[in-house]
Amino acid sequence: MKNKLLNGKNLSLDKQINLLSEFVMTIDEIPKILEKIVNIPNAWVGAGIIFQNVWNIMHDYELNTYIKDIDVLYWDDNDLSWESENTIICSLTESSSTIGIPFDVKNIARIHLWYEQRFGISIAKYRSVQDSISTWPVMGACMAMRLREGNLEFIAPYGFQDMFSLRVRPNKVLVNQQIYEDKVGKWKEQWPKLSIENW
Repeated sequence: MKNKLLNGKNLSLDKQINLLSEFVMTIDEIPKILEKIVNIPNAWVGAGIIFQNVWNIMHDYELNTYIKDIDVLYWDDNDLSWESENTIICSLTESSSTIGIPFDVKNIARIHLWYEQRFGISIAKYRSVQDSISTWPVMGACMAMRLREGNLEFIAPYGFQDMFSLRVRPNKVLVNQQIYEDKVGKWKEQWPKLSIENW
């Protein structure tokens, strides 16, 4: 698999998607998690569990090395309560306890209610999960996946080329320079083959 992933940067987008689909289904528990989120409104598994595991294989690390959590994003603008979100968090945590990695579950429809208090930046309400993903701090990390009728679907507004090329570029849509540099500084220590683009 390592050689296939290293060659990913040379593939067309369609072939990159096929390769990534093959790869993510080999990650422990991911097929089961993808099945579990089917019943959550417009739910996706995103970010590190995908691209950081590609980097892990390219660095000869074990799968899930340095993966701090599994991001699950969903959209429910009919219920913006924390209680509803917490119910989903508890359900996923209890039913997938064997993976050993905590879940970070967010109802994207309610992020604007708490974002400023946590990050000091006021944001408008997102229009969709896809809208949210397009604002994440690193362009090549803006991705998520889900199962739909047995097939994997991906959101990747900036494509997969950065991930397969071990390239890290800032996405300046929302975050500031400090947030970006703090994140990628840590990543460079963990995955030294990364090529980091300055802000």
